Amino acid sequence: MDKIGVIRFRSALSAGDKTLKEEEKAFLASIDPKGELSFVKAQKTLPNLFFIQTGGSEIYFKDCYQDYPEPYCLLVQGKRNSLAAALEIKSFLDQKGKRSLLIAGEPEEMLGQIKTYARYFEAERRLRKMKLGVIGKPSDWLIASEVSYRDVKKKLGVELINIPMKEFLDAYDERVSPESELTKRFLEKTNRRADLRKALYVYTALKKVCAKNKLSGFTLRCFDLLKSRQMTSCLAYGVLNDEGIIAACEGDVPTMLTMALIEALYDTPSFMANPAEIDVKRGTALFAHCTCPLSMTKSYTLGTHFESGLGFGIRGKFAKTKMTLCKISPDLSKIRALSCRVYDNPVRADLCRSQILIRFDDEIDCLLKLPYGNHCVFVNGDKAKDVIAFYSYLLGK
Repeated sequence: MDKIGVIRFRSALSAGDKTLKEEEKAFLASIDPKGELSFVKAQKTLPNLFFIQTGGSEIYFKDCYQDYPEPYCLLVQGKRNSLAAALEIKSFLDQKGKRSLLIAGEPEEMLGQIKTYARYFEAERRLRKMKLGVIGKPSDWLIASEVSYRDVKKKLGVELINIPMKEFLDAYDERVSPESELTKRFLEKTNRRADLRKALYVYTALKKVCAKNKLSGFTLRCFDLLKSRQMTSCLAYGVLNDEGIIAACEGDVPTMLTMALIEALYDTPSFMANPAEIDVKRGTALFAHCTCPLSMTKSYTLGTHFESGLGFGIRGKFAKTKMTLCKISPDLSKIRALSCRVYDNPVRADLCRSQILIRFDDEIDCLLKLPYGNHCVFVNGDKAKDVIAFYSYLLGK
């Protein structure tokens, strides 16, 4: 049961009106007849409803709203000039550049709005607790994927920190093996024991860097690992994303932030890939990458990394199911979310190992006309409308 804080606002003329308490009880019961929510005293750590009970209460809201975090969720009833007062308050908040929501409509609609608000409030809290590392720096070819760390903190609440590549390589060179169960798991997939040991050194090194810097996730300039240690990080990413540690390739920060948003909102990993072919007329596209969360696959094999032929690349086979393509724009002003379905898992030698052929429900010319860089992020399920709504909630649009 979700706990929802309630702060009541009424005019001075209504202060002694004893009927308001019974009206409130009946009104909240009409919204939540099955008792799915628990209405309690407001707290800064809860999603709070600012219940505007009467007109003339605007000044009292103005006196106390700064004691609570954004967004300000205004609940109105259809009498006593409640809506008129709420509209004045919302206009005031808009002028101040503050995020606000207005809960109104039929009782069933209002219940849905409140539950969505509570879910988004918690997802934002998770996002604002995240600290993400950029290990090394973005790969040289990511010329359109720079972000402002300050804007990321302001708009998404995520802290980004730079971590020297040397810190990770030093941890790798310590050659710490993971627990034996993980090794046994992958020995069922490959007989390349020496390469597997090195791949799992990458895994333990990345976990050490994350623990030391208190990271929720990272993006790594992974091709530097190829050059200096002749090993890939693909297998480590597949495991770490399943463990809830966001792991993005190539130092791609906008993609990492998109994966972080998915993790915060759905508590689930996501698949980072880049398009190899896009057919706008047919509404199809082929995406590929050498890593994917292992839990997102029906099965997988371990081959080599595509570009280098070294280490491991994961060839995952995905279920033919609904997915959503997502990507935050590098300037953070918008998010793309497109509904789609996996309808084939090609096995082409000229592409990265995990390959999905996608059919989209939406027009996809935007992928060519306004691409937001070369990587996209896939999450299981049809979540496009929800992702867009959550991002609008974050930005106060």
